[in-house]
Amino acid sequence: MTNDLTAFLIRQTPRAEEEVDWGSSRLAFHVSTYLSRDLPPLPYITSVRALVLRENEVLLWREGETVHLFPGGRREPGETLEDTLRREVLEETGWRLEALSQLGFMRFHHVRPKPPGYLHPYPDFVQLVFRASAVEACTNARRLDTDPVDAVFLPIDEARALALSPGQRLFLEAALG
Repeated sequence: MTNDLTAFLIRQTPRAEEEVDWGSSRLAFHVSTYLSRDLPPLPYITSVRALVLRENEVLLWREGETVHLFPGGRREPGETLEDTLRREVLEETGWRLEALSQLGFMRFHHVRPKPPGYLHPYPDFVQLVFRASAVEACTNARRLDTDPVDAVFLPIDEARALALSPGQRLFLEAALG
């Protein structure tokens, strides 16, 4: 980890910790989840995600058999973090967002050697997580050539009953609090 990310994280307190294995890509991480409105150093932010709410429901999306609470993705050149989030959620789920507020971030620390040709920050990167409100369905805006294949709203009580990771549960409760 470089000095600027180290200096930033020293002022933060992780609220959840977990081990994550992205088996399909052979990547494994120690993930620390932080509730914070502070912005991590921009070079380490690889993607922006949102917990999307609509009245008493939360947006879930499926990628194969995996259920996710945080649609979002990588920033394109010249985009702000908020623009990235709006574009990615629209492409993945078909929903326009408003009322964005940063909940925190997840720090991913690689636990395996750097893969050959790996182009992203190593050994650490950050994903920002926002709370957002869904305001308009635009199903024709979804990119049908990408996953997920399904995006649905689930009542909050049912979402709370899912087998969520510690970080997902932390952000869900923070967004509802």
